[in-house]
Amino acid sequence: MATKDKVLVYGAGGVQGGAVARKLLNEGYTVHTIVRSSDKAAELQKQGITAFVGDLSDVDSLSSAHDGISKVFLLLPVDYDLERNHQFIRNTVDAAKRANIKLLVFNTSGFVPDDITGVTAYDIKRELIAYVKQSGIPSIILQPTFYMENFLIPGVVGNQTLAYPVPADSAITWISMEDAAAYGVYALNHPELAGQALPIVGPEAMTGTQLAEKFSAALDREIQFFSLPVEAFEEALSPVLGKETAEGLADSYKWLGLNTHLLPKPDQVIDELRSAAPGTSLIEWVKQAVQNGFFAPVAGEDRNS
Repeated sequence: MATKDKVLVYGAGGVQGGAVARKLLNEGYTVHTIVRSSDKAAELQKQGITAFVGDLSDVDSLSSAHDGISKVFLLLPVDYDLERNHQFIRNTVDAAKRANIKLLVFNTSGFVPDDITGVTAYDIKRELIAYVKQSGIPSIILQPTFYMENFLIPGVVGNQTLAYPVPADSAITWISMEDAAAYGVYALNHPELAGQALPIVGPEAMTGTQLAEKFSAALDREIQFFSLPVEAFEEALSPVLGKETAEGLADSYKWLGLNTHLLPKPDQVIDELRSAAPGTSLIEWVKQAVQNGFFAPVAGEDRNS
């Protein structure tokens, strides 16, 4: 049996990176990751992940995690401090270049416009993409739209409403984090895709009304869509994520509200990716979420309260 590559997965202690790490472990890969504390490292070691204590703002602290690594799956934390992000960008890419890795797969964790927008959330990611390309490391860029897991944010789905800060009449394609992870693993297994920026989205583009219809069908109760004002969204997120992050997210949603026509559609996913991971329908995802204890199926029960 051929020896599998060792892969460094940034964010393996979180939801997105954790899904990638689990799939790689199931395929027989050795997975490294970088965490901020020894307690978190010990927790991940129990899951079979080799965790190193490091700091994205210190490039030297990232070196040991790259020992024997041939591929890197890169996710950056949500952070709207420009100078800190510049450090993260330089350090993660420079560490990979020093280690002479064969492939870097970068999940942007959201849509990245081709042109400068003046919105911090997008322009930071444009800068990272440019720095990756400039590095000369063979790379694949994966761009999702919105994650279905955003529906799990407290207050988004209630007994009778689905409130989200996107226009009600815009058809938007969502993707589950598990499907995004499947695309990430596929990219790591197919270095011939290097040099491409690939949209990764689910199989359905849905307006707000259609979202509500599918939630209604999955939960067996009437759900109405409400286009939540971005300001209300920012106010709700601020106590949870902090003022700076909530403000940065709000700015990105304001821009998207005016530019949803630029978001990738299902037919833009390349055939190889779609064949490898056809994608989870929203109804199927909601039913799975109910099984996992979310979205109480009986009217009058509200897990988000």
